[in-house]
Amino acid sequence: MDTTTLADTLSEPIQTVGLSFYFSPQAIERGKAIDLDVVALYAAGRGGVLGDIDAKEVDEIFYFFKPGIVAAMVEKARGIAPREQAVAAHMDSARDYAHATFGAVSPSVLDAFSSAASELVSSLPTGQWPIVDGYLALDVPTDAISKAYYWSIILRELRGGVHTDAVKAAAISAAEACQFDREGAFYQLHGYGDDDRVEETPERLERRKAIEADTSQRMATLIERLDSSQQTALLDGARAMVEAVAAPVPAS
Repeated sequence: MDTTTLADTLSEPIQTVGLSFYFSPQAIERGKAIDLDVVALYAAGRGGVLGDIDAKEVDEIFYFFKPGIVAAMVEKARGIAPREQAVAAHMDSARDYAHATFGAVSPSVLDAFSSAASELVSSLPTGQWPIVDGYLALDVPTDAISKAYYWSIILRELRGGVHTDAVKAAAISAAEACQFDREGAFYQLHGYGDDDRVEETPERLERRKAIEADTSQRMATLIERLDSSQQTALLDGARAMVEAVAAPVPAS
């Protein structure tokens, strides 16, 4: 499998695995403990890894949301819980979710995935993808399950950052990109409505496909630093974890 095909193949599993804890029962419970609902915990936690920056800056970095949506959520959450507390709860919910989900995944598969992901990320430039940088600044978990899940979150953010670059290079709006991504699965969740829609045309759909292809090509360039065994480890780990998301087994 060449690296472009691998990047394509990894895209959906990593997307699914990396976001699955956001609104999970574990996140709901961690949010309740600091008086944040699960949506506020998402904004304050994922946004909180960016550091002590203005809520409007967080809004801009969360590129695919309707402008103002994330800033409002972050400002509200900051009035309830300090940023550091929200980030800690966010990561605790990721750990809780991982241990409730990936208990049947072989530790050797998880370890190999973590090792390959760590190697891939070690070559990244700083300052290019702020959310990636933010998660990388956190402590890496020590147990195999939590560590692999941490790296899956970072790989998801990496593809998201690379995809943002591709969308900007194509000079289309974030709203249009969101509208035609996964048949609009995240469109309303990201704050958009019917008034924000553009007409669906063959040209726009082809442009969307080209952006996705560009994203995979950009990711392939990053993946090329890994040897074949490391590339296989990424794929095996992603496949095992996405299967576990569909049929979770708690760790003993």
